[in-house]
Amino acid sequence: MNKLILSALLLIITGLACSNNDPITDGHVGATEPTALSPVYASSSTFADEGTVKGVANSDSLSIDGVQGGIRVSGTGTISVEPDVAVLEIGVEVFAPKVSMANSEASKSMDSVISTIKKLGVEEKDIQTTRFSIYPRYDYEETTINGNRISTQVLTGYTVSNTVKAKIFQVDRVGEIIDSAADAGGDYVRINGVDFTVDDPNPYKTTIRKMAVEDAVNKAQEYALLTNVELGPIISLDEMGAGSIQSPYEADYGMRMMMAAAPTTSISSGQLEISLSVNTLFAIK
Repeated sequence: MNKLILSALLLIITGLACSNNDPITDGHVGATEPTALSPVYASSSTFADEGTVKGVANSDSLSIDGVQGGIRVSGTGTISVEPDVAVLEIGVEVFAPKVSMANSEASKSMDSVISTIKKLGVEEKDIQTTRFSIYPRYDYEETTINGNRISTQVLTGYTVSNTVKAKIFQVDRVGEIIDSAADAGGDYVRINGVDFTVDDPNPYKTTIRKMAVEDAVNKAQEYALLTNVELGPIISLDEMGAGSIQSPYEADYGMRMMMAAAPTTSISSGQLEISLSVNTLFAIK
């Protein structure tokens, strides 16, 4: 009796094991999740049933934004304008054995420079000290003691440096002002550079904002067309670089220029570029 029961149990266990190893015959395979795409040009598999975008790309691309997808693009507006102000960086540098001597000579030279540019129309409020320093200068002497060469630091004097920036609204007189300032300050003068800019860029911002937004809209429409989706309303807009000014020209004089070859230094202001960018996100219908 026990042998019959044991045999029956073995038959049942063997049958169950065989049924678990049977191949799938109903033809159904579990559905796989669609994979996210990163290229700008997304294929039809990029889109879910609701039409949202599954892919993620660069700043100008299709992107996923949590629950809702969209087209994220940047736009830029740029205009060229004539500069209306020049910023002159001018200074004096004096070396002397004693601090008092160097400082005294530097003060006299800078006073002459500032007095001269004021007479030529630069106002006091447009002159600002940007750097002042006093530092020692050393030399090295080598001596031989018991056959060993020893280098000794020796104080030779002090250097006083004083630099100012001056805003010049008479752009056509920049060369004349540079010449006069250099002559007034003498051999101590150091002209470090001239930069041209726009004193107030705000009147141009409306124009470049319009250009930046139009650029972003055009890009978004192009991406929508290329990816076969319908562009929706704008979701977000962030302004970047609000009216930054870029100068294509900067006159760098370094040390004091000798003006004997020409009666007036020739300075060209050129044109400036004022630009503004926006980052936008558009919905997809």
